[in-house]
Amino acid sequence: VLKAQNLTGTLPPELVNLPYLEEIDLTLNYLSGTIPEQWGSFTRLLNMKKIKIKRKNTFLYCWKYSVLKAQNLTGTLPPELVNLPYLEEIELTLNYLSGTIPQQWGSFTRLLNIFLTSNNFTGEVPETFAGLMTMNDLRIGDNNFSGKIPDFIQNWTNLEKLVIQASGLNGPIPRHIAFLENLSDLILRSCNITGQLPEYLWKMNKLTTLDLSFNKLTGEIPSSYNLLTQVSNWKLAKWTSALLDAKQRQQHVSFSSKLM
Repeated sequence: VLKAQNLTGTLPPELVNLPYLEEIDLTLNYLSGTIPEQWGSFTRLLNMKKIKIKRKNTFLYCWKYSVLKAQNLTGTLPPELVNLPYLEEIELTLNYLSGTIPQQWGSFTRLLNIFLTSNNFTGEVPETFAGLMTMNDLRIGDNNFSGKIPDFIQNWTNLEKLVIQASGLNGPIPRHIAFLENLSDLILRSCNITGQLPEYLWKMNKLTTLDLSFNKLTGEIPSSYNLLTQVSNWKLAKWTSALLDAKQRQQHVSFSSKLM
């Protein structure tokens, strides 16, 4: 852990020579360059669990989490990281990384969290990600992905937070996402979702944050949404509705005057 040491230069490939390293935390520094290919070829570094690389003096607010900071990293994501069998978290928020997410990353067996927000990634989310059944938190907003929101997300039964605003992915919202019993944060802002608000979201009894703002939804807010009493942070911009009681309106409900 070399956090906030004012480090400059590039990421050292020589870290691969530390056989008992379990976490790399180089947050709050001024490192740049690409992620070394050697980091994905750790023949000894089998205990690696977390990779955190964040930049100093830049910050991004993430729902109910602390401020995340990043480096000035460029280049693409190394497929070889999948060789780290115990990796649980990849955090590369606020960089200048580009290219597609490697298909090989769908072979992680213990990965819990992927944070790739605010980069320049393109392409679709790999179908191989359907196998990431341990996924707990996925944040890939503010990128240039293409395609629709993957249906396989609805099979991630351990998922608690899904944040893909302005990612380039488009609706519809996978219908069976309502059966994700552990999902607390659903943030699909600016995902080009059309049609009416889906009725089935009322079934999500652990949901506390719902953000569907800046989409192309039409119609009224379903009366079933009054059953979402546990939701404390609503963002359904452009609606007015008599369905929300006074208590809910005081809990950070974000509406504007009329559905446009």
